[in-house]
Amino acid sequence: MMKRATYISDVDQLLEKHYGISLEDAGLDADEWLDRFGDEPAADAVEAYAAKYDLTPLASAAFIPFSK
Repeated sequence: MMKRATYISDVDQLLEKHYGISLEDAGLDADEWLDRFGDEPAADAVEAYAAKYDLTPLASAAFIPFSK
């Protein structure tokens, strides 16, 4: 059980870090994610999801924070 929770936590963190969305934002719960991508390492699964849905990584986005 712990391995599953760790995997889902890793997926959620990677989605947030690289694409600014959570697993919930992606419209999937843990079971759905595992059914679709659970046979891949978390990082590979996130990249496969991002490629499938043409997500733009935050680093590539034209995001410029407001300056004071």
